[in-house]
Amino acid sequence: MFLFILMMAIVSLSATGYALNEEGQYLHLRQMDIKFEGTDAEVTFYYELDMFSRVYVFLLGSYNLQPTIEKVMFDFEQTEVTELGRNHAVVYVHNISRQNSEYYLHDSRALGAKVDTLTMIYPDGSSRSVPGATATPYTFYGG
Repeated sequence: MFLFILMMAIVSLSATGYALNEEGQYLHLRQMDIKFEGTDAEVTFYYELDMFSRVYVFLLGSYNLQPTIEKVMFDFEQTEVTELGRNHAVVYVHNISRQNSEYYLHDSRALGAKVDTLTMIYPDGSSRSVPGATATPYTFYGG
């Protein structure tokens, strides 16, 4: 009987695309690193799943998290999820910035969820961290 209830819950979770906890998320975004590479960037998310979601991922695989990661990146136009794991995801974002002579300009983009710490890593190796981010900040960097 318990197995039947668990399977029904998993099926309903997969139909909705995500489950919510009291904070409105079934995953908690601890860290988001944006590593700029010219006009593109590699974005790595580190997250924690709630208990039900861990069971769901264990039984059905982490690929089911892709729609949620895409919802977080809703304001970015060209994204490609390249890796999904139990506690991290890697997304390649094309044209996250635009080139203006020798500099690259990144306009602020909204995020679909709050991130505890957003770290932007520039091509020269320097970085900038933003606590409690709900959007990426405006920034510029050299190539």
